Amino acid sequence: MTPEMIASELRGELMAGVLRPGTDLSQVELAERFGVSRIPIRDALRILAGEGLVDIVANRGAKTISLTPKEVREIYDLRILLECDCLQRAAAAMTPANLEEIDRVRLKSNLDAGGPDWADGDWAFHRVIYTLAGRRRQLAMIEALRRTCVLFVSAYGTMPSKKPRWLGEHDAIVKHLRRGETEQAVLALQVHLDGAATHLLTHMKASTG
Repeated sequence: MTPEMIASELRGELMAGVLRPGTDLSQVELAERFGVSRIPIRDALRILAGEGLVDIVANRGAKTISLTPKEVREIYDLRILLECDCLQRAAAAMTPANLEEIDRVRLKSNLDAGGPDWADGDWAFHRVIYTLAGRRRQLAMIEALRRTCVLFVSAYGTMPSKKPRWLGEHDAIVKHLRRGETEQAVLALQVHLDGAATHLLTHMKASTG
């Protein structure tokens, strides 16, 4: 297996909550599991470290990232800034054809919401909007921050209880975009992300007593 294939496998386990935050990643154990030497394991861990999913400490090995509630709140605050800006820029460039595509992706996302691919469906919905802003680097930053959030949402199992509100908030964003109500769409997105942060942080704090 190549480092990229190994990284993809581990990334999937992180996103699904199989590998929880703070899990030690032994190169020896991973090499045995994947049937490879330690070199591709090391390279795979470096790939994941570059994505912000794994921490590598010299002479201490690697582990999946572990964040405090304060750090998680910071990530969501950054997402609100970047994503609301992207939405505002996208709205200015939006055409009727774009709106139809956004609605198509939203409906597909709704179908995915109850299954293991919920995160992919959610990102597909947001990405189809943000791409219209034409801000490639900003989009990459958003995706990286969002990936970290998904890791923690999956680890703490907060998605099932949030699903109805989550889908309703997506509907509200599209409704405002269709009406040309950019400010209301941006506000709906801000509420959506802030609510997601509050929901996750509540579960994180409850799990630590």
